[in-house]
Amino acid sequence: FMDFEKQQQAFRNAKPSLIGRGFEKITSPVGGAVAGFVPNGLVRGVLKGIDQAIGTPQLVKFDHDLADLKACHDAAERVAIAVRAISGTTGAASGIGGILTMGLDIPATIALALRCIRDTGRAYGYDGKGARERLFRLQILELASINDKKQRAERLAALEAGIGADGSLSEVPPEEIDPVIEQAVERVSRALAIALFRRRVGAAVPLVGSVIGGAVNVSFQGDIGEAARFAYQERRLRAGEA
Repeated sequence: FMDFEKQQQAFRNAKPSLIGRGFEKITSPVGGAVAGFVPNGLVRGVLKGIDQAIGTPQLVKFDHDLADLKACHDAAERVAIAVRAISGTTGAASGIGGILTMGLDIPATIALALRCIRDTGRAYGYDGKGARERLFRLQILELASINDKKQRAERLAALEAGIGADGSLSEVPPEEIDPVIEQAVERVSRALAIALFRRRVGAAVPLVGSVIGGAVNVSFQGDIGEAARFAYQERRLRAGEA
């Protein structure tokens, strides 16, 4: 367990990704103006679509022993590699037209991120069904989208506080779950708007944009994969100790 605990601690102490920080500096003046760039309805719609398509094929097929934590981790790594490959291609394609096509792959980027989170959960033995699991996926998506160190620490603490000593998720009363999900959708929409727009501003120049578009998507999905592995691995580690 020791190596896994070290990995968990490294994630807690990590700074936002380098590419995210770089684009943050260049584009911070426009940050506030683009908060509505990713409408809440878009995130809600993609989330609902992913939930309804629970039977959609996994990005990577795996049949490892779910009791073997290293095998779970390796399967989750394979999910992340597949996602980065797909996302790099769509990012490059959307970047070719510069600002005109920049918005086109945002729904695809969010959908892929949510599939990555869902399939990472499956790699660790969590099927992700139910409203509480949906909220957990949103928390992971938000955590990966934040570039502010203080906000990241707050959201990370909230995510960890929701994991019980046995790895299960804390109960949220049925009448409270929808408002909590709605608040999470709103925060995710804002974080994604700022993260994706800032990272994509460099993609506004046609052709040069395709290189940046691909690199930015790979970076973003890399952040998603790391956050998802941390979250589900934390659940398994706690379940192992319970």
